[in-house]
Amino acid sequence: MAWTQEQIEGIIVTERTVSALSIFGASFIIITFLTSSAFQKPINRLVFFASWGNIMCNIGTMMSRSGIDAGVRSPLCQIQGLIIQWFLPADSLFTLAMACNVYLTFFRKYTASHLRALEWKYIVACYGIPLIPAFVYEFIDTKARGKVYGSATLWCWISVQWDFLRVAVFYGPVWIVIGITLAIYLRTGYEIFTKKRQLQSFDKSKSVSTVENPFVSTVTTDIRITSAMVDPMRNCSQTSLNFAGDEPSTVQSAQGYEPYSVTIESCGPPPPRSLLFSPKSPTLGPPTTPAQSEKRNSTATGYSHGGVGRTNPTIAANKAAWGYTQCAFLFFIALVITWVPSSINRVYSLAHPDRSNVVLNYMSATVLPLQGFWNAIIYIATSRQACSTYWQTLRGRVPRPRLPCKPTKLVLPSSTKKSSWSDSVTELASPVSNPVGSS
Repeated sequence: MAWTQEQIEGIIVTERTVSALSIFGASFIIITFLTSSAFQKPINRLVFFASWGNIMCNIGTMMSRSGIDAGVRSPLCQIQGLIIQWFLPADSLFTLAMACNVYLTFFRKYTASHLRALEWKYIVACYGIPLIPAFVYEFIDTKARGKVYGSATLWCWISVQWDFLRVAVFYGPVWIVIGITLAIYLRTGYEIFTKKRQLQSFDKSKSVSTVENPFVSTVTTDIRITSAMVDPMRNCSQTSLNFAGDEPSTVQSAQGYEPYSVTIESCGPPPPRSLLFSPKSPTLGPPTTPAQSEKRNSTATGYSHGGVGRTNPTIAANKAAWGYTQCAFLFFIALVITWVPSSINRVYSLAHPDRSNVVLNYMSATVLPLQGFWNAIIYIATSRQACSTYWQTLRGRVPRPRLPCKPTKLVLPSSTKKSSWSDSVTELASPVSNPVGSS
């Protein structure tokens, strides 16, 4: 079936329009990731690596039918075919890499640092595997079928004479990847819902491992506190807390005890006074025993506008893992939307090799180049707070934070018995809002 000139021009406009949208989306991911640490989360790192392939693929789709018009043996057509064969399936492999991270997080208890160590392997696999056939096709040329790269209606790609390669080396492997990805999510979903009661009672259980929040950069603060057993019958004076930059505090003791100090040091601003002071009094509360102090010792998982919210770290971490799964599953849905119409078009062309369905070709021309656009939509949806802050920073309303390490000294009265302990606090949420997917 011959296409009319209007239909061909419509295909060209469609391909270049959606390719421009995808390039814009992928460029947004790359720019924000490189210029703001707020976007540099484990789930976003794989999206960042995939975005480079999205841009390269869109360079090929932006050419549209220019390669065909230049001639199927022209360098332009051959380069376009190589680019599309190389980078178009890479996005599905990165989606599989995200699914592998979900599996490793839930079933192998990998942390963010462990997943980051795998990234170079993901990059080599996702870009290296499609390169092998894409490069080999450049050198295949037979008298019966000609070169592999030729007219594929929408652009230069695997020609009709080599149509079996489209299924065997392109669509077939892509759907195998989609099937493996779906199997991982089904397995993870089964694990989550069969243990729903356990997830809801994590605050009562100590035996379940936790995972780091994939939506925020993790900062660990090491706090070392030396406490003193205080005789409640003794009339000790009140002790004040000084933050870095304040005037030195004076400790007066009616019993003549010599003071000793504890330094709490972290890279960031001093902790809010509400952490250690009651709303009505600028002084510390009554002294407690080490056992009571240890009981109060827990992990801070988030802040709210009204004060400091403290939740069980295991609940927050495992909710973060579920949030990671939800985010990665969104990429899987975008992957299915991308490949279902084009796969239907390919099955139709195999069943009717002498016919071309205009509607299916339009659908393929619309969804295949949009991978970078879908990735950007999900990237923004999972980084809404970071996007808002980044926009305000660009407008000059919010200065970029530059926080030095400042020690905070707490001076307490000493006693005959002293004990010490340490607690590593992992900050899983930003100062202004909870991370996406953690609630």
